[in-house]
Formats: sequence, C-alpha cells, structure tokens
Amino acid sequence: MAVDYPDLTGFSGNIVEVLKLPNSSYPFYWASMIMAIWVIISLTLFFKEKENSTRGNLLSAMAVAAFAMIMLSTIGTLMGILTLETFLPLLIGGLVIIAIWIFS
Repeated sequence: MAVDYPDLTGFSGNIVEVLKLPNSSYPFYWASMIMAIWVIISLTLFFKEKENSTRGNLLSAMAVAAFAMIMLSTIGTLMGILTLETFLPLLIGGLVIIAIWIFS
C-alpha cells in the first residue's frame, strides 16, 4: 500500500500551510499535541498546588487546564489547523471536565 506524503510544491509562504502538513498524514496530530499540553499543564498545576499545601486538587487543575485546551483548540480551528472532527472531542472533553469540577 503506497502512501502519498505531502510536499511543498505549491507553497506560497503562508505559515498555516506549513502547520497543516502533519495533519495530512495523521489527522489527529494537533489534537494529540493539545492533549499533551493539557496533561502537562494539569500535572504542573497539581504538583505546584501540592507543593504549596499538603494536599492538591487534581480535578481543579484539570479544569483550569481544560480552559487552556479549549482556547488553544478554538484558535487552531479558526486558523484552519484543526478540523471540526478533531475540535469537537477536545471541546466536549474539556466542557465535561469543567462541568464535573463546577458541580462537585
């Protein structure tokens, strides 16, 4: 099975075209990068809170990081890097975590 990898033959100098290249071979590339950023922010906030007090709240750290994840994915969608198929799971996942945090 042959795979057609994208090239830069029609490159017009737009940075968004370069950022779209990883999505052409793996559609969830930027979604997985945003999820990795979410995990890093969540754990950083949790361990910083745990360092300052004796106990940390992982759910609040996850919810704060979910706000950042939703903002990043919205910016990515507006720039054309993320498609609606990759934006919706990020949005719904972030909103579910925020809703659990608010109602707990």
